[in-house]
Amino acid sequence: MRPTRSSEPSFLSRQVTRAKRFYFTQDTEAPHEELAILGGGWELVAPEYTINRDTFPWLALELVAGGRGRLSIGGKHHSLGRGAVFAYGPGAAHRIASDPKEPLSKYYLNFTGREGADLLAAIGLGPGCCRRIHNGDEVTDLIEAIIDEGVIARPRAQAVATLQLRILFLKLADVGDSPAGRLQSRKTLRRCLEFIDQNFLSVRTAADVARGCHVSVEHLSRLFKQHGYGSPYHYLTRRKMLHGAALLDSGELLVREVAERLEMDAFQFSRVFKRVHGVSPVNFLHRHGAPEKTSAENRR
Repeated sequence: MRPTRSSEPSFLSRQVTRAKRFYFTQDTEAPHEELAILGGGWELVAPEYTINRDTFPWLALELVAGGRGRLSIGGKHHSLGRGAVFAYGPGAAHRIASDPKEPLSKYYLNFTGREGADLLAAIGLGPGCCRRIHNGDEVTDLIEAIIDEGVIARPRAQAVATLQLRILFLKLADVGDSPAGRLQSRKTLRRCLEFIDQNFLSVRTAADVARGCHVSVEHLSRLFKQHGYGSPYHYLTRRKMLHGAALLDSGELLVREVAERLEMDAFQFSRVFKRVHGVSPVNFLHRHGAPEKTSAENRR
């Protein structure tokens, strides 16, 4: 997936001393169900830093890496310091103010999709919530990896960064103050997600995934629904189609050849690809600058 970039968004604060940022233009034709990262970065804010918003166009997650400040959100007031993590989005009024003597150093990620809202809810961080985590270094490393992917601007940077965001949600789920049983369910879910990520070319159904992970189909389905991942089959399908997009983006294979690698016929592949990515494989090639010869052959 080749990301589209635009001029710097107007909502980015200029009250910063240093920053490392990336941003993608939202594709208005993309499905609104799928998680998609739109931007993010790190900021060392200026002493006078103050943000006062009635709303925000996207879902957002912020992690404080250092410094001190105050957050007002969801009708509550919070002290900000290292390890504080909070979320906001459309309709979530919030005010962030830095301590002038100890300016905030913080990370932020902006994303969209109903899936993103479900994932936030699954970790107890819906828009308007704030809590503190105890292994900020691990989470920071994951966010840094997302930022590094975003700023490099490789052809599939947005798709890779979105996958990394899913991993971040799993890590945030594991560091919550949940009962032992819920923590174990998250570990099982992570194992199942890793199995799909490693074996998506050879498994076809949720039953195949359940057998490979040594759980029942019913338990597997409950895990995915409980933690905001929809169904195991939908996750497997998205993983296959992300791989299909990467193969098409390479410019070396025809649509039918990509379909064969995924053990699908061309018609089925085109139908599922459009459902996941919001555009047909042929139009995907056109929009991502494939050579005319490749596009013409794919129309045959």
